[in-house]
Amino acid sequence: MSRIIDLNSGKAMVVTDLHGAWDAYQRLRDLFLEQQAKGEVDHFVICGDLIHNEGMEEVDASLDMLLDVMALQAELGKDKVIMLLGNHELPHIYGLTLAKGSVEFTPRFESALTRLDQRYKIAIKRNEVRMFLAGLPFFARTKGGVLITHAGAASDVASTKHVERLLNLDHDELIGLADRELKKFDIGSLQRGYSHFTGISYDEQAKHYLSVSGVNDPRYNELLRVLFLSGQNTDFDLMWNTLFSQNELDVGESAYLKTLKNFLSYFSTVCKSELRVLVSGHISVKDGYAEIGKQQLRMASCTHAFPRKSARYLLLDCEKTINSSEDLLPGLRYVFENGDQPATGAASVAPMKSA
Repeated sequence: MSRIIDLNSGKAMVVTDLHGAWDAYQRLRDLFLEQQAKGEVDHFVICGDLIHNEGMEEVDASLDMLLDVMALQAELGKDKVIMLLGNHELPHIYGLTLAKGSVEFTPRFESALTRLDQRYKIAIKRNEVRMFLAGLPFFARTKGGVLITHAGAASDVASTKHVERLLNLDHDELIGLADRELKKFDIGSLQRGYSHFTGISYDEQAKHYLSVSGVNDPRYNELLRVLFLSGQNTDFDLMWNTLFSQNELDVGESAYLKTLKNFLSYFSTVCKSELRVLVSGHISVKDGYAEIGKQQLRMASCTHAFPRKSARYLLLDCEKTINSSEDLLPGLRYVFENGDQPATGAASVAPMKSA
């Protein structure tokens, strides 16, 4: 399975970082379906982080949105409805935890997945959701030279070999390797070590973070996988650092522009077609978008747009040659009621904070 999908024709509606916000998702989905019916748009591209709302549970539509995307994809095809893997989806493939400060993201979604298995009238179960997430591509590329991904250009991708490893990454293979290593050790000792490190009993953490019923649940020891997934120069770390990269916030814009140039060059070599501009989300931006130099457009379609009403999506002609981020600005549209006018050559703005 290749982790990149080709968009060689038609027009794409590109959105990112909806984070469980049903109002934004419904608006964009309905707009896509309306425009697709008219033959005006062909692809709906979601650049990851569809899930995990920081608000109260009653306003978090993460699972409903993901199930809706799965249904749309089943109805219209994987070439029409495309979802890329984001850093917030990744932990649910491996049984890992994810938090930002005091906000814990994964327990609520894991609990919702467990309730799926408990509702006998629901055809889709937890494992099918996990399989869907595990099958998501990391990148999309257009015939016109645009590379689309969740976070941006990662300094860990420092050669064409790194690109090849990402494009051929197999989650189940990595999980299998970790689980085989796990079985070589005394599980009780590992659980006690995990508890000692965190200060909380392993049983309490497994039930909280994985929403397991108890020690007989086959997923009970998944938290221990983290001990064997990460390591020097592993494919897991390469993927993790790529999807979680804070880009220019880590190294400053000047150094990041070199990373960006190299990132596009490595992908161009492997893909045997010139990729000149990167489109991503992941990091908060004023006015819903920012140009990072001339080779990257960063968007925020909901959560990371400041103010929220400035959230944008991108209409992209997949065949049109794109030479710089400026070429993409006429395709930007407001998600909410803001006049729907395209962006017009606004000055580059710096990101505000990490996603």
